[in-house]
Amino acid sequence: HHRAELVVDALKMAAGRGALKEGCIAHSDRGSEYTSGEYRSLIRELKLRQSMGRTGSCYDNAAAESFFGLLKAEIGTTVWES
Repeated sequence: HHRAELVVDALKMAAGRGALKEGCIAHSDRGSEYTSGEYRSLIRELKLRQSMGRTGSCYDNAAAESFFGLLKAEIGTTVWES
């Protein structure tokens, strides 16, 4: 499920909506989708700054990991009507 296409499309969508400013930091883990040439090229094209957490360090993004862990625990696989 780790495809560069998904994150590249999401980044293009955000850029198309004016949600990204030059110099904005794009922080991620070291997943293959974020280290792909396609993603890195788009980061350069959009004049963003790429930042990655350290390998094997869960503390780099602890707040976000905690939030999404709680979110998954609360809603699980709930399917919404809308």
